Amino acid sequence: MTLVPTDDGVSLYVHQSGPAGGRTVLLLHGWPLSHRMFDRQLALLPEAGIRCVAPDLRGFGRSDAPADGYGSDRLADDLRDLIAALGLERFVLAAYSSSAAAAVRYMSRHAGSGVSGLVLISPAAPALLQPGARAAEEAGGRLERLIRQARLDRPRMAAEFAQKLFYRYHSPEYMSWFSGLAMDSPLSATLGLARALELEPASAAELARIAVPAAVFYGAHDRIVPPETAQELAAAIPGVQAVRFDKSGHGLFQDEAERFQQELERFVRGLS
Repeated sequence: MTLVPTDDGVSLYVHQSGPAGGRTVLLLHGWPLSHRMFDRQLALLPEAGIRCVAPDLRGFGRSDAPADGYGSDRLADDLRDLIAALGLERFVLAAYSSSAAAAVRYMSRHAGSGVSGLVLISPAAPALLQPGARAAEEAGGRLERLIRQARLDRPRMAAEFAQKLFYRYHSPEYMSWFSGLAMDSPLSATLGLARALELEPASAAELARIAVPAAVFYGAHDRIVPPETAQELAAAIPGVQAVRFDKSGHGLFQDEAERFQQELERFVRGLS
């Protein structure tokens, strides 16, 4: 177990697996989950010779849960502290769903230090869209509904959120386990990150300044964020690879688990 301190005194839990010194992927989980959402990748990527580093964001999983500090600037600073503490260099930053906002902010706020490639997986943060865009308004409305549901009945919110996340059938056991990940963190953190996402300013200009090889993975049947949103986001990143998963919803890492693994490996190995 690795604990990394941030400059404001928060301890971040970090899971590491795979060979040191080789290709490395830094995996960022989405709201309101933990690094455990990547259990499959944390086991299989090392078998392919790829090192995995997967933190729990502040407030989630086994990391400390402060009362505030869930905005993209603070999360980007957390990444800076984690990357420096672990001595990460030339790694792929792979961010799922809401964490796309923190990843993009890290690229601009800290000049993408150490990042050799960027993968945005089902990017879901309204902050990544032009202000006033219809898709941003729709995404913001869905986020507000999730906040209300979390305040009233979080177990039900977690179960319904898990159902909407996937397009294909998954066993009741898997769905129960997955929705349970959303219950492993304090409600205050769940609400704190959601509110921060809701209030973030648009950062489309940051996308245009991304200067490393980048890919956007998105599901054709995403019910959390429409595929058009991912396409709009991808169009703003110079030279991006847009990878469509035709049999997936928002949770493409499980809907098309084997292909997701293959595409992530292909991207990592394609970097010099």
